[in-house]
Amino acid sequence: MDDLSSDSEVVAAEIVDADGRIVGTPSKDDSNFLAKNTNELTQSVLSSGTSGIVVGANSISAGFPVKFAGRQIGVLHVEASRDRARSLNRAVRHKQFAIGAALFCLAALFCALLVHEATKPVYRLTQLAREVEAGSNPKLNSGGRMVGELGELQSAFLSMTRRLSHRDAELVAQNERFEAALETMSQGLCMFDADQKMVVCNRRFGELYGLSPEQTPPGVGLRDVLESRVEGGCYPDIDADEYVCKQLAVAASGEPSTGIAKLRDGRVLLIQHIPKPNGGWVATHEDITERQKADAKISHMARHDALTDLPNRVLLRECLEAGLKRVSDDDTIAVLCIDLDNFKSVNDTLGHYAGDLVLRTATDRLLGSTGKSDTVARLGGDEFAIIQLDAEQPVSATALAERVIEVLSAPYDLEGQGVVIGASIGIAIAPGDGTSPDELLKNADLALYRAKAEGRGAFRFFEREMDARMREKRALEVDLRAALELSEFELFYQPLINLADGEIVAFEALLRWRHPDRGLVSPDAFIPVLEETGLIVAVGEWVLRQACSEATGWPDGIRVAINLSPVQFRGRALGLSVVSALAATGLLASRLELEITERVLLQKNEATLSTLHQLRNLGVHIAMDDFGTGYSSLSYLRSFPFDKIKVDRSFVRELCEGDDCIAIVRAVLGLGNNLGMTVTAEGVETEEQLERLRAEGCTEVQGYLLSRPKPATDIPELIRKHNSSLDAA
Repeated sequence: MDDLSSDSEVVAAEIVDADGRIVGTPSKDDSNFLAKNTNELTQSVLSSGTSGIVVGANSISAGFPVKFAGRQIGVLHVEASRDRARSLNRAVRHKQFAIGAALFCLAALFCALLVHEATKPVYRLTQLAREVEAGSNPKLNSGGRMVGELGELQSAFLSMTRRLSHRDAELVAQNERFEAALETMSQGLCMFDADQKMVVCNRRFGELYGLSPEQTPPGVGLRDVLESRVEGGCYPDIDADEYVCKQLAVAASGEPSTGIAKLRDGRVLLIQHIPKPNGGWVATHEDITERQKADAKISHMARHDALTDLPNRVLLRECLEAGLKRVSDDDTIAVLCIDLDNFKSVNDTLGHYAGDLVLRTATDRLLGSTGKSDTVARLGGDEFAIIQLDAEQPVSATALAERVIEVLSAPYDLEGQGVVIGASIGIAIAPGDGTSPDELLKNADLALYRAKAEGRGAFRFFEREMDARMREKRALEVDLRAALELSEFELFYQPLINLADGEIVAFEALLRWRHPDRGLVSPDAFIPVLEETGLIVAVGEWVLRQACSEATGWPDGIRVAINLSPVQFRGRALGLSVVSALAATGLLASRLELEITERVLLQKNEATLSTLHQLRNLGVHIAMDDFGTGYSSLSYLRSFPFDKIKVDRSFVRELCEGDDCIAIVRAVLGLGNNLGMTVTAEGVETEEQLERLRAEGCTEVQGYLLSRPKPATDIPELIRKHNSSLDAA
């Protein structure tokens, strides 16, 4: 309106009411022209309620409805010339174009900004993706963050790239660890795919077979690798094609397998094939040469004696089991159990070093006496065994036993010192004497026991009654173990008479066993068993205490004599047992007399002599029993100052039948008198024997002629009667 009213070319402007009356004239120009042309326009605007335009030849009229409070109250008329209208129209169009251009530029700018903000993170994401694709580590914190869906996409992508980066770092570390483990393995390792192409192998694999890295690259075929190993001379005297085909068949089977490969240079490899689910496999190659040597050494040690390197009991049993599988009526096996006689004395007197020399020398002699098919074994201690195969029996076993006894009984030179031992042998022959290793060894041992019992230095074949006797012995041993607890032992006493005045000077305590079923068992039957089992120690302590206790009821001048076993000297408790018995019973030490045999002195050592001196210093009397039946070495009488010598009953029994026995008894009596020792003759059964002993100057006598052994309850009456007879005489 401002433009129209200010322009001089505007003819008129007026406001007409609803009735067509002019109520206002905005312009001071002539209104007749307006009036002339407004009636029709006004009516049109009033009737339609909308703006109207009338275009004349030289002017343009426009009518605009005027409303108030929602009600049309008139029409505003504006009229302008056509030239001005055109000018105004052009201006309006120019303004519209300018405004449109401005709006277009603004929209374009906005769109450009919008596109820039939208494509920037997408571009960045594209860059990151390309960096990830290239394998580099993208910079995840550069660039801005967006909001909305693109922001979420950016955040998700960045999170994904972080995880990928972290996983990539883990894979790198894992690959480094895998590479380190692969290259530091003691085993060679190789992996092949389903097409028998190598995937990977470590350095150790090439070292084991002398293959260079160029011969074991990834992708090389199994056949090429195998042929390289064969051409390199790894295997001794092997057909290359056959070996390759065999290994290819193993690989193609798809089954786990384990094998041993022995190389030309002596090495031994353990090869294990482990199939993979995808058709390939992993193989490990381990050098087990040293392990096999160690295993062989351990196996040898487990089956051989450390001192002599002979088969031990384990290997002997295996050899027997193998031999017994082919035994028939015409094919027999002989088992010889060998025990070295008097070997213990070598150890006791010369020491274990000398004993070891004897055992090694005995081993050499045994090996030199047997055939190639025979097996010589050491069972332990001084016990050996021989398995004799492929020989006519019992002739061959007899000849072998005689030869073994001969070579083992020859003198041994122990670094300039000569030693003589012997050998006893027991023989069992399969299948007659047994069909199992245990039975054969047991029966050969029974025969050995018989050979030793009959004087040593001999051989005996197994006999069935030996087994019966051994069973009897075992039953006796079981009963003996219970006898002490059941108070089945008791003591009998036999007097020793002084020939000078006829007085009883002592009683010898003799052990008796009253078995509930067997009755009174002979000492010769159970004393050896007590010694073999070691029960003699406990029984000996009971005898000491019981004898000392019962002797306290006798007259003061009468001693009690107790026999000691060599077994009791092996420990250090004998002296304490004697002191304890004397203290518990109140018996004076001077009234106790201990009898030992030459067997005690055979194990001569400082401990034995020390025990004897301790007992003698207590006031206890020490006597040598059965003098003349053993070695009768005069050095024994020098090694210890005995109080008494007891002449064995075997010499007394034949005293009146030959001059040789009287000469021996006379010599012993003279020796005792010269050394200041009392001499007692055992086993006096006739008056003639008694008178001959009296005539030779014997000090004391003992035997059935004077009195049989009596139980303890009869001793007081025996003493009373003997004293009465002396008084009467």
